[in-house]
Amino acid sequence: MASSTKAPVTITDDGHDDRHINLSLRWKLTFSFVGLFTVIFAFIGWFILDLTANTTQDRLSSELTLHVEGATKTVNGDDFSTLNASVPAVPDAKDETGFGYPTSPLYKSVAADLFTVYNVVKAGTYTWFKDPKDGKLYTSASSGYYRDPQTGYHFKVPLADVTDDTTYSLMTQGLTKTTQQPAYTDAYGSWISTYTPILDKSGKSVGGIGQDYSLDYVAQVQADVRSKVLPALIISYIVLVGLVLLISTNIVRRLKRLTVATSRIADGEYDLNVKSLMRSRLRDEMYTLAESFALMASKVAAREQSLKQEVTRLKVEIDHARRTEAVKEITESEGFADIAAKAAEMRRRMREEPTQS
Repeated sequence: MASSTKAPVTITDDGHDDRHINLSLRWKLTFSFVGLFTVIFAFIGWFILDLTANTTQDRLSSELTLHVEGATKTVNGDDFSTLNASVPAVPDAKDETGFGYPTSPLYKSVAADLFTVYNVVKAGTYTWFKDPKDGKLYTSASSGYYRDPQTGYHFKVPLADVTDDTTYSLMTQGLTKTTQQPAYTDAYGSWISTYTPILDKSGKSVGGIGQDYSLDYVAQVQADVRSKVLPALIISYIVLVGLVLLISTNIVRRLKRLTVATSRIADGEYDLNVKSLMRSRLRDEMYTLAESFALMASKVAAREQSLKQEVTRLKVEIDHARRTEAVKEITESEGFADIAAKAAEMRRRMREEPTQS
């Protein structure tokens, strides 16, 4: 577990509390790298999913454009123009739009062509036209007529009633050129759509054809990526965290050895082989630091020995000075002078006695 303890509170000279929390270097390194790896792996995961979604959606848009442009070749432009001009709308109170499907063979023929396209690309295919009388857009034949149950646009429904302004504008452009609608969401789900004009034999635009592709496929691709990529990222993340913990533990273990060694040196064990504690085939900063401590220890030992010798010399000098001073004090005292005089007198008498004899 992390070595995290509160140190005693001390008061600094400026009156502030000097509070510290001790946290092991091992855990500082681990937490730092874990935080860094978390950010990096989160970004990688987001980037992969986002790239997958964008790439898949772009590919679908390209395929949808090819399908729609190919679908125009299955629709006879002249028959389509005749259908819209000659077949009236069919009221249907049961439908929310108020319109139904006509029984016209021409409608069924065009719808059958669209249903053939649907069976190939599995994308809802529908048509619309612009009424020359009021200039508004109306729905025409749809592949949904042959689906079970029937779905899609009914015949001659005002597009403004069943689409929003953005879609209406894009479908208007689709009468003159291939137009893509970016991803959008409606009551039926999320889609991408492409619109392109239907031309008659003379090359005149007589309507538009469109296809919708559900983005559920994109979501499925993202789910597949998550199920395959995320486990690999998580495993890599765990392995890297384990390696960081292992490396930080090794670094701290060597640092602790060096700390113990410096304590022994501080206690006077200057001959300690500090470098032997940093066992490593490759020299690194820790080994260099150990060499520095070893050099420092040898210099401190030499300095201490020099100081001891100096102290010994000073002691000898001090003792000699003290003895000299003591002798001087004795010789200069009155008692010593009397004794010296008496001794001199005694030596004089001893020299005179043999002479008198």
